[in-house]
Amino acid sequence: MATPGLLVCYVLRFTFYVRMRFVLLHHTGWPGRAEHFDLMLQMEAGEDDSAPVLKTFASLTDAPPDGRSHSDTRARGAASGDPNSETNLLRLLDDHRRAYLTLEGPLSGNRGQVARVDEGALEWLDAPDAALQHLRFKLDGKRLKGAYRLRHMGGGIYSFERLKRV
Repeated sequence: MATPGLLVCYVLRFTFYVRMRFVLLHHTGWPGRAEHFDLMLQMEAGEDDSAPVLKTFASLTDAPPDGRSHSDTRARGAASGDPNSETNLLRLLDDHRRAYLTLEGPLSGNRGQVARVDEGALEWLDAPDAALQHLRFKLDGKRLKGAYRLRHMGGGIYSFERLKRV
């Protein structure tokens, strides 16, 4: 039974959850630079598309990274079937703007062009540490689907590995 004059208020709290995203871009036509792939992982929402919130990693070869160990290395052009083969080694670049999540086509400053190879949702399995030694996350794209990690090998080089268990 309610007490007369007593007002019970229910306050609804809205929590805005921003789904993090990733993109894999094929970067070609940059004079003096080798063709490569850029894996971009959204670290935070950012205020607008100019916010540098994408941790960016470039492949060391022109083969797209997939994080898998390959038994048929000739088809992939890798030196071994090891997940640390060249096709799965990435170099850390400067952070990129959120606008790159949807960008395709020519880049300013005669830096070639990019084509979107894959994109989708990103879920961080662990909070990324400030030193970026180990990054664990799930990707939900068309090509990259499942749990992965980026493990720092030294000198700004990371091994991109598919996780068998989370």
